[in-house]
Amino acid sequence: MKVVRFEEKLNCPIVICLGYFGCMHTGHVKLLQVAKSRAEQTFAKVALFTFSNNHLAVMGRQDKVVYTFDERLSIYESLGVDYVVAAEFDEKFRQKSGREFVDALCGYDLRGVVCGFDYTCGSDRADCNALRRQLAGICSVDVVEPVCRNGQKISTTLVRSYLKENNVEQANELLSEDFFVEGTVVCGRHLGNRLGFPTANISVDGEKFLPLGVYGATTVVNGKQYRVIVNIGQKPTFDLNCVNVEAHLLDFDGDLYGKKIKLSIRKFLRQTQRFENARALVTQLQKDKEAVLND
Repeated sequence: MKVVRFEEKLNCPIVICLGYFGCMHTGHVKLLQVAKSRAEQTFAKVALFTFSNNHLAVMGRQDKVVYTFDERLSIYESLGVDYVVAAEFDEKFRQKSGREFVDALCGYDLRGVVCGFDYTCGSDRADCNALRRQLAGICSVDVVEPVCRNGQKISTTLVRSYLKENNVEQANELLSEDFFVEGTVVCGRHLGNRLGFPTANISVDGEKFLPLGVYGATTVVNGKQYRVIVNIGQKPTFDLNCVNVEAHLLDFDGDLYGKKIKLSIRKFLRQTQRFENARALVTQLQKDKEAVLND
């Protein structure tokens, strides 16, 4: 997979999916499937448009992203995207009209455009009908109907709401893969070592949305999968109020410092809580371990 800047030239025909794709839920996957089918018919490559930054922040919203740009790139690649066309959403881009955006898209050898039924672009919020009119005679425009679950349209907003409520298992049912947190292992305070539960402290991008709580997860180190207890949040028992991510890999013996690891969150275990003392915390961690092993 290759990542190119928006308006950077490509030397091959493409079918491009339009959206932000803040996560790859089943609705997004449907768009990608349509794009792959159209690409096969027209001997083109599959491309996906996205923003390389948190566009919501530029619009003054406080929402953090479900996945960082790097995390999203790894998902796109796993799903068979050939090219990611990435634009930075800044004030200049924000002022583009829908026509200006589509005009820029026409700098590519377009064999098809795929978008959702409610897709809009540009400062004037041009919709899929405007896309069809502007691209008439240039390429096909496939508009994909909503994918629903229990009467609700599947969306990044719905995924984020499930995560906020600790319903990670429901969120995972909507995603192309289990929700994950990715980061580099850094040196911590070694509190876990003293308790017999050594933890890897994960440095995570500050733009990343983190659902607070204790979770069961998996990770892969040197080709081997491990079950993990993950704490996302504070350490109230030790009066540490900063939010961090720490992971205890079951049956792992080795050095993880400086390594980038991916924690695939599978199950919510409990809320983070204050314990009377370290012994009470260890008792709970043993229960957490059993819950993860029995999952």
